[in-house]
Amino acid sequence: MNETWLKLFANIIEEYISPIARLLSQSKHITAMRDSFQLSMPFIIVGSLFVPLLYPPATAHSASTWMQGWFHFSEHYRPYLLPPYQITSGVISLTITFGASVSLAKQYQMPQRLCGLTSCMAFLLLIGLFSHPAEAYHYLGSTGIFTALFASFYAVEVIRLFNHMHWVIQLPQEVPLITQKGFALITPLLAILLSLTCFNVFLDEHWGVLLPHLIEMIFQPLVIASDSLPAVIISLLVCSLLWFIGIHGSLLVTGIMNPFWMTNLFTNQAALAAGQAPPHIFLQGFWDYYLLIGGVGSTLPLIFMAMCSSSRQLRSIGKLGVIPSLFNINEPILFGFPIIMNPLFFIPFMAVPVINACIAWYLTKIAWLDRFIAMLPWSMPSPIGAAWAANGSINNACMSLLAITLSWVIYRPFFKVHEKMLLEQERQRTTPII
Repeated sequence: MNETWLKLFANIIEEYISPIARLLSQSKHITAMRDSFQLSMPFIIVGSLFVPLLYPPATAHSASTWMQGWFHFSEHYRPYLLPPYQITSGVISLTITFGASVSLAKQYQMPQRLCGLTSCMAFLLLIGLFSHPAEAYHYLGSTGIFTALFASFYAVEVIRLFNHMHWVIQLPQEVPLITQKGFALITPLLAILLSLTCFNVFLDEHWGVLLPHLIEMIFQPLVIASDSLPAVIISLLVCSLLWFIGIHGSLLVTGIMNPFWMTNLFTNQAALAAGQAPPHIFLQGFWDYYLLIGGVGSTLPLIFMAMCSSSRQLRSIGKLGVIPSLFNINEPILFGFPIIMNPLFFIPFMAVPVINACIAWYLTKIAWLDRFIAMLPWSMPSPIGAAWAANGSINNACMSLLAITLSWVIYRPFFKVHEKMLLEQERQRTTPII
């Protein structure tokens, strides 16, 4: 594909895709959804740290004495280690409810804490905390995520409507502000609880289910579809295309995929706890440690090429970007090479993550790679993160190293052409005009 066609393609993306992407990335509800998962991430990470202690990759008959000791430690102290895991991971939907409502309320410039508490009450009502306690505890975990988002958005929008229509109790200005806000919440809170109670009665009398169960049935095909190779490739192409034209595609894609990733993550953990093989492949660990090595486009090898380059510009970028790239931050490369809107790098930038994704997917399918059962920070260096998030899998670390090697091989010829062009430009700048 020559430069003219690449520019034409970039113009089409800029004209037709960018407006839709910008609209989605600026959506208050998608922003709230993304923020809620960011807020819940420390709890999930801490909960994930208990997984190797609770369910070690060892048995009482392991060859290594150290592994046997690990197993016996886990077996003995599991009753004490299980509650911290259950507290952090078992109520994650409640955390997401609070986070999403606080973020949305902040964007609407509404009382954040009161909106957050109201949304939590709405969520607990929808899952039937007291009417169906056995099912409610189940939906406090990852299976209640979609209900949590619904409760958050519904509660905040109702409060916003009541405030806009002035259907609130207004007190004199002399009354303390916190008291004014509390009384202003009474009528929307009453409307939220009564409407959701009527909704629960309607669902129970007509279908005999709670909302979380209904949502679970509706979204089940999407959850299944999200854990497929086409879903991986589409996510990568959308993310890379948006980044190529200067839009932060990662925020958009992860904001949409997070509910599915988190649901599948806790399903994998539950399977591990039951002594079964984790069923899901496409989780955040797969995305971060196989496909975005050094950042979007898997650009980590470009940093090391740049550091050894004959071009002064590339050497400077390499020195500047080496530390961030090790922690999967590659803005110095994207804007410094540049890669964004540079037709020369379009093909490898799009192709490298897709190739790595296909290889990692099929190696996982044949059980050479282990499936991820923990969430770690996305900034974790890839080989370490790939191993740690899969309960210490050496094979996963090797896959990350293989992905880096393949990225180097594919990027190398494009880098050499780019380097040659920059060297020519530098020579022209230093050659005196006679």
